[in-house]
Amino acid sequence: MWTIIVLVALLVIWKLFGKRLLAGFLLSSAGQSALQDIGKKAVDVQPDGIRLNRIATPVWDDAGVQQIIASFRAAGFTDAGVYSVDMMPGVKVAILAKPNDCIAAHVFEHPKAGTWIELVTRYQDGTSTTLTTLPSTGLKQPAWLTTMRSAKAPAGDLLRQFMRDRRPGAMKSISAEQAPRDFEDGFAKYMQWRKATPMTAAEAAPTVKAWAEKGTAQTTKLV
Repeated sequence: MWTIIVLVALLVIWKLFGKRLLAGFLLSSAGQSALQDIGKKAVDVQPDGIRLNRIATPVWDDAGVQQIIASFRAAGFTDAGVYSVDMMPGVKVAILAKPNDCIAAHVFEHPKAGTWIELVTRYQDGTSTTLTTLPSTGLKQPAWLTTMRSAKAPAGDLLRQFMRDRRPGAMKSISAEQAPRDFEDGFAKYMQWRKATPMTAAEAAPTVKAWAEKGTAQTTKLV
């Protein structure tokens, strides 16, 4: 309830006084404390882990997803299946693996966020390199994760960029059979780090500002 009250207050400030005063409030001690509280609550409600459930006959809302998957197959990837995510209703993810180059590909479809692509290489020392077509959220990243970002592009272009720019090192092997379990393990590892690393006010601020800009319709949803 405290989070909702803070969000509504921020929206009122935004609507009545505009961006400058909202920015001033977010920089004040009260605003910083509120943002940090919002960030903590947002992290606390996230699941510690997820479970993938294979979809025998997936139906994609975005017809372009099929073409993305076909492009990865043409680039030498092997299908590892399409899955729903037990703690994320409506989300589907196609997982593919390229064992010769130690790369997993994840093609996501989210009912609100749309589609995006992720390429991942894991290393024997426990670190990872990821390329994603999602824009930056401004959140801190763990020391063991290197994240590269790219605009949406043909699968072949993303693969070439990833192989050219990913960090060198002894890479962990990947297979179509192992890729879904690696996905689950990667989520659990990230959430363990995130819950042990308090979200700062600076991290929470961009999301709160974006929410405030959406207006009163979003208020009704949240309340």
